[in-house]
Amino acid sequence: RTFTKDLKGFSHPVKKRFSATSLRFFMAYEKAGVPFTPEKYKQEQYRVRSADCDMYNVLFQARVPSMMETCHPGEAMSFYVNIRMSVRPGDVLQVHVFEHKDSALFICLRGKEPVLTAVGRYVAGPISQEAIKCASIRLPLILKFCTNGEKPSCDDFDLSKL
Repeated sequence: RTFTKDLKGFSHPVKKRFSATSLRFFMAYEKAGVPFTPEKYKQEQYRVRSADCDMYNVLFQARVPSMMETCHPGEAMSFYVNIRMSVRPGDVLQVHVFEHKDSALFICLRGKEPVLTAVGRYVAGPISQEAIKCASIRLPLILKFCTNGEKPSCDDFDLSKL
């Protein structure tokens, strides 16, 4: 509701206001008011199968929750998926899993490149804006932890419990 109101305001010819963030996907979700705070961290490896891809051998977005379930077992109620680069059968992904009490953040690297990010929510309710930001615009900060253990600070996440 709020998101469409913002879009109408953005596109109204008389108002002509622009905000660099108002059209971002995460703005459609409510803020939780607290940072995404994972309590556990682990790494898994996943080899992309042909069944994960469409008829053109390109990763099928609807398969991502099943892929991530092999790295973090559980029945997800909802998933946010961000396919950042092409992923094909046979690709080996290093999956970094940040576990929260009711959700998990997945960062999938092929070599050093983040090719896929996702957030799974394992209880009823929406995914928070903070969690979606972790899988999108906050990814460069979180990659610092994945690559060298650095714990940067940000209002959208808190890695202090890891």
